[in-house]
Amino acid sequence: MTVPAGTARTRARWCLDGSALFAYFALGSVFSALPRFVTENLGGSKAIAGFSVSVFFVAAIGTRPLIGRFVDRHGRQGVLRIGPIALALAFVAMSFANSIPALLVLRFLQGVAGASFYVAAVSASTDLAEEGERGSAVARLSLALYAGFALGPVAGEWLLNQGAPTAWRLLAALELVAAAIVWFVPETHEGAPRALTAASVPLFHPRAIVPGVFLLTLGVGYTSITSQAAVYARDVGLDGSGPMFVGFAGAILLVRLFAGKLSDRIGALRVLYPGAGFLIAGLLVVAGLRMPIMAVVGAALVGTGWALVFPAMVSFISDLVPDAERGAALGSAIACMDVGQGFGGYAVGAVADVAGFGWAYLLPALLALAGLAVFWRATPQPPEFSVSVSETLRK
Repeated sequence: MTVPAGTARTRARWCLDGSALFAYFALGSVFSALPRFVTENLGGSKAIAGFSVSVFFVAAIGTRPLIGRFVDRHGRQGVLRIGPIALALAFVAMSFANSIPALLVLRFLQGVAGASFYVAAVSASTDLAEEGERGSAVARLSLALYAGFALGPVAGEWLLNQGAPTAWRLLAALELVAAAIVWFVPETHEGAPRALTAASVPLFHPRAIVPGVFLLTLGVGYTSITSQAAVYARDVGLDGSGPMFVGFAGAILLVRLFAGKLSDRIGALRVLYPGAGFLIAGLLVVAGLRMPIMAVVGAALVGTGWALVFPAMVSFISDLVPDAERGAALGSAIACMDVGQGFGGYAVGAVADVAGFGWAYLLPALLALAGLAVFWRATPQPPEFSVSVSETLRK
């Protein structure tokens, strides 16, 4: 099947983005509801509370490369349709979970479903993009995704106050809405050549290694906000995590309005490096200036950085590989990011348990700085970028 054109292409984009909005509103609600549920209802530690969020990403580590190769060979549509339904079933099962092990198993299964849906959605989004507009396409999808993330955590704590079973079942209903909307997205992949076998496309794409390592280090910083804000906010005097999540996801929404077009216009690397700087600065603010207003400012800086980095990185990776290998390369790089997000929540929570949140947020900042240095050394820089940096330093 060929990629839809004209009005059909526009309709497919709207349906894809709408489905992501509902799917990630539900998943975003978990960021604020689940840590409280673990610590207050199940008696878990901060580390377990963080892991209950980030185990979602642990599950995604092995899933994304497999799904990336699968959607390159068999198309995007089936995975797009199954993902939200599987997420809904896991939410329903969570309404009966009364122990930490059961909850972690269900979150792991959600991670498999969510990772599969996301890889298929990003791949379909780039399929639907015109040549030279992939950064904009990913940014547009991310706007829907982070609109869900911005609104979901604000609603998550309120939903939990209505009772955990009620909260999980309402979130399941939202996933079913996402499933209904995405049903109208046609197949966007024209089909890989039959010669594209498991032997010809490696499970982990070699060109994704260096970008993936960089995303891994940034992912620890990202998940330090999403997995610990519900506990950190109260530690610094906020009544709840809503302001931090609004600052975090609101900054992502605002910046993503222009980040994708900026990446397409001036080049991915010229957007990616400043974005990493914002993210690192935000972590340092949260670590060192432990006041309510600075918690919101720091979260917003991390969100700004992530909003710049991720569409630029997707565009950068997409341009490195042939179209038939795009899903595999993106799946491999995002799997690396999942390593950081999957284990970062537990690690940051464990450090917070032992040494406090100051050290817990300083270490991800230093790790992201190391990842930035590795990526810089391994990636050829555009001449104009190097010149502009040197001229800035001379001034």
